Amino acid sequence: MRPWHAAVLGGVQGAAEVVPVSSSAQLSLLPWLLRWPLAADRTTFAAGLHAGSCLGIAVALRDEIRSLDRRTTVLLVLSCVPAAAAGPLAQQAVERRLGRPGPTAALLAAAGVALWVADRRPATVHTVGPGEASAAALAQVVAFAPGVSRFGATLTALRLLAVDRAEAQRFSLLMSLPITAGAAGLTLAHSGRRNDVGPLLVGAPVAALVAGLLASRRASVRRQAAAAVYRLAVAAAVGVRLWNERKELV
Repeated sequence: MRPWHAAVLGGVQGAAEVVPVSSSAQLSLLPWLLRWPLAADRTTFAAGLHAGSCLGIAVALRDEIRSLDRRTTVLLVLSCVPAAAAGPLAQQAVERRLGRPGPTAALLAAAGVALWVADRRPATVHTVGPGEASAAALAQVVAFAPGVSRFGATLTALRLLAVDRAEAQRFSLLMSLPITAGAAGLTLAHSGRRNDVGPLLVGAPVAALVAGLLASRRASVRRQAAAAVYRLAVAAAVGVRLWNERKELV
């Protein structure tokens, strides 16, 4: 993988942690669509980019993290339990069945439309409570499917329950930090590869910078609509390539 490939993927990964376009889908579909060479250890590379993104988001939200009250802290901790429990079993099984370009693109499009519809719901709830946190926790488990987006899934669940957009975004970002950071940390700690750190050293800082810059700003309904359009465009591009490949085989 060339350094500028790593930088681009780092930027895309950082943006995907804050804009709901699914980081897993971007890291798998974009190199496939553009025919870029992959990192020697894709798992470690992706984990490093996730770690960089988490660092950027944590720095951007440091004031909000420091000012968390006990009630919200408890809700955030409990909301991470289902994903933490299901993660070791669900992620590998789901990725084996749905990690191919076709299913990933289909979920990318479907989840984008679901978020766009949910985000148009009028807000009547301005504080996340136990019921809303439980729905977000279950949505985070669904997000193990490639193409769904952890941030997008929790945001969709909260907006469907009429949670105010700014509060839904804040809670979704905060609850994504421990799960993403924990998974990335465990992957990096158990990685046996140490000879392909070049792409990681380029991509991770870019991911941190982009994620931090975007996390410092609240997304508008236009950005959510743009994310849905982008998802549909990538899914369409995948569909076109798969169709062309199938015609070539025939």
